[in-house]
Amino acid sequence: EVIAAECLAVRERVGIFELPSFSKFDLRGAGAEAFLNRLCANRVSQRDGGIVLTHALTENGRISTEFTVTRLAGNHFYLLSGAYAYQRDADLMRFSKLNGEDVTVTDITNDYSILILAGPHARAVLSKLTSADLGNTAFRWLTGKEIEVAGIRVRALRVNYVGELGWELHVPMAELVALYDAVWSAGAEFGIADFGLYAMNSLRMEKAYAAWGAELTNEVTPLEAGLDRFVKLDKDFVGRAAVLKAKEAAGAFKLVYVEVDARDADVFGGEPVYVDEMVIGVATSGGYGHSVGKSLAFAYVNAGHDAPDTQLYIDILGERCPARVLAKPVYDPDNLRPRA
Repeated sequence: EVIAAECLAVRERVGIFELPSFSKFDLRGAGAEAFLNRLCANRVSQRDGGIVLTHALTENGRISTEFTVTRLAGNHFYLLSGAYAYQRDADLMRFSKLNGEDVTVTDITNDYSILILAGPHARAVLSKLTSADLGNTAFRWLTGKEIEVAGIRVRALRVNYVGELGWELHVPMAELVALYDAVWSAGAEFGIADFGLYAMNSLRMEKAYAAWGAELTNEVTPLEAGLDRFVKLDKDFVGRAAVLKAKEAAGAFKLVYVEVDARDADVFGGEPVYVDEMVIGVATSGGYGHSVGKSLAFAYVNAGHDAPDTQLYIDILGERCPARVLAKPVYDPDNLRPRA
């Protein structure tokens, strides 16, 4: 009930969540764009403020890590990645630099925390605290800017992992409490509520957002994970040759998103997936979608069992529960709410 209330607050009003545990890096230099385009499968944004999701691959075309890359200005890029990939990602960038390449990587992980403000009233709350234009023309979805909020300089990124209108406010650690208090006060009239990681997992499952370390690992290619749109094969990058080879081979398995007829427990990850008496895959993560009233999960299954409406069974705590492959997210399938 507690998690359900948090989820509904985000979906119906506005929620706030401190998430300090991203790895955070500043990249600067004349060679920064070329460096990132060589390291990552997606192409970095050409516009100042543009945000892209991209993946660094291994030489054999598997997913090494996931970055959110914001081009703050010119040759200044801001990279975010998972907390428990911190050391590996720092080393990846350090050791990927070529001799003489004009790229400076600065670790700012401990310098900033992040307040996530998300929900239909997020713009109304934030507008009370800043003179910045937060409208769709001036500050569109997938844009990042440095602005002042409650007199505090923050990096505001219009992106989130819950699928709602909202901003990530990347704030210096010393200013975190002051910013939280200001946002909380501004949000009181809109019914602002705290939410946490369990709620975030429920909300991202409703939006069919795959998770690094669960769905996205160094065991799979981006094609098997359904990330084709984030792979730009018209440029050179680490792992490109292997991805092309995998594309020709079509892949032995595919990531599917399913609705589960669960009883009193949801998919956690690692459960076998069946068709008849044959194991044809493994679940990777799951959770209950509180705003849609459905148990949801991701799984990798053998190719040929991934078409929408395919009937599968997932063993949850010794009970085989029916599961149906879905073609689209169960919540906001056209992704209109983050663009609102």
